[in-house]
Amino acid sequence: MRTTRVPDPALSPRRRVLLRAFSLSGVVPLGAFLVVHLAVNARALAGEGALARAAEASRRVPALAVVEAALIFAPLLVHALVGTWLVVARPPLALPRPYPPALRVAVRVTGVLALAFLAMHLPEIRFREGATRPDPDVLATWLAADLSSMHGGLPARAVAYMLGTAVVCFHFGAGLWGYFAATPKGASPRARRLAAWWAAAVGATAWVLFANIVVYHATGARLFGHAVDEGPAMGGTCPPASARP
Repeated sequence: MRTTRVPDPALSPRRRVLLRAFSLSGVVPLGAFLVVHLAVNARALAGEGALARAAEASRRVPALAVVEAALIFAPLLVHALVGTWLVVARPPLALPRPYPPALRVAVRVTGVLALAFLAMHLPEIRFREGATRPDPDVLATWLAADLSSMHGGLPARAVAYMLGTAVVCFHFGAGLWGYFAATPKGASPRARRLAAWWAAAVGATAWVLFANIVVYHATGARLFGHAVDEGPAMGGTCPPASARP
């Protein structure tokens, strides 16, 4: 006998739109944030000059501050505020959730930790000089000084960055899977399994790349890869010692 499911009053269009917007505001800007950070900071592995040139090239993007604020920081702020409200208030949304209970807890915990990490990272690097973007010539110096600093015999800041990038990458990968699983294409168990492998691969790959960058700034060594310094940061060559006054 076929039964008709009675719509739950909590499944309102407004609540559906809220959660979809919440999910989308995390997946897209956080993904863009990770890609841009990897693209620029990975250049450090080719030497300080390469990192400075990449940072300088990004500064030349027209209306970069407006694009960055509108497409990355504002959506991330919305995601953080709504996420905090969901964690603290626990509203009865009564929507079908794709996450298993353990993964749901992990997503919430890493969301809070990711927010804490960004609250630490952005002021000390991106907003270290207020609204002005960091000078490309000193960016590598800041990173090396911060990540190689020792506290109690341990590179505490580097450890914090290793853990922080791990929770951000996990949260992004889990959010990517959750967004797909909530779509009609993600209703199939097989599609969800395949998407889970893809999301895990994306998150793990991003974290390994970040870990390589953190280790390089903290120690001068690399987990993998070789340095191919392309020359000084802003052009020109350093004169030989015999030519210096």
